[in-house]
Amino acid sequence: MNNSPIDIEGIYNDYLDKKQEENRLNRYSGKENWYHASGAGGCSRKLYFESVEQVEPSNPIDVKTKRLLRLGNVVHDDFEKALTHYNRDNSNRDISSDKEKENKEKEIKFHTEQEITIDELNVRGFYDIVVECGEVYLYDLKTCGGYSWKMKFGRKPSFNPSIHYELQLGTYGYALREQFGRLDGMFLYYYNKDNSMMRVVSVPLTYISRAYLYWKNVNDEHKQGLPPFRKGVSPVQDWQCNYCQFLDHCNPPR
Repeated sequence: MNNSPIDIEGIYNDYLDKKQEENRLNRYSGKENWYHASGAGGCSRKLYFESVEQVEPSNPIDVKTKRLLRLGNVVHDDFEKALTHYNRDNSNRDISSDKEKENKEKEIKFHTEQEITIDELNVRGFYDIVVECGEVYLYDLKTCGGYSWKMKFGRKPSFNPSIHYELQLGTYGYALREQFGRLDGMFLYYYNKDNSMMRVVSVPLTYISRAYLYWKNVNDEHKQGLPPFRKGVSPVQDWQCNYCQFLDHCNPPR
C-alpha cells in the first residue's frame, strides 16, 4: 500500500515530459518536415503522417515507455562522457619524442552525438559515435531489455529479425562517408539494461546502399500522397500498429 505523503513518481514523470519537450525543441523544432534517420526501415504511412502531414500524435507514448526511454538516454549520456574524457586526457598527454608524436597522430579520436543531414533524401539525424584512428568507424549504441536480448543473442534467436537498426546505421553511414571521405566499418553496440551485459555486432557496409534505396523509395512514394496499406512496407509488421503514435489517424484494417 502506498502511504507516501509526496508523489515523487509524479514529479519524475513531469520532469520526463519537460525533458521530452526540451529535446523536441532542440532537435526538431522548425525541422518537422525532415524524415528522421531513426525511422529507417519503418512504416511508410507512419513517416507520411509524421513528416509530410505533420499531424499531432493521436496515441502518445505512455509514462512507462517514457521512463524506459529515459534509461536509454542516461546510458547514452554516460558513454558520451566517457569518450569525451578519453579525448581530453589523450590530447593533454605530454609529447616529448618524435616517436610519440608519430604514435599520437595514429591514436583514436572520438566524435559523439552529432547531426547528419542528407539533403537529397530530406533525412536528418544524430549519430552516436564516430571513431577516427587512421580509418573511420561508426558505432550506434542500442539499449534493450532481457527479452529483446534473448531474441537477438539467445539460444533460439528470432528467425525473422528486424533490420531497422541496420538501416538506421546505413543512413548515418551514407552521410558520414561523404563527410569523412571514407567509412571502414559500422557496428551496433547492444547494452542489456537488465544485467549490463554488452555485445557488439558488425553491420555490413552494404546497408549504406540499402538505406539509400529505402529513403529514395519513401520519397518517391510520398510524392504520390498517403501510401496505401501494403504489408511489409505499411506496416512493416502487423504488431507495430498497436504501438504507433499515429494509430487513430491511420485506422489500419483489423
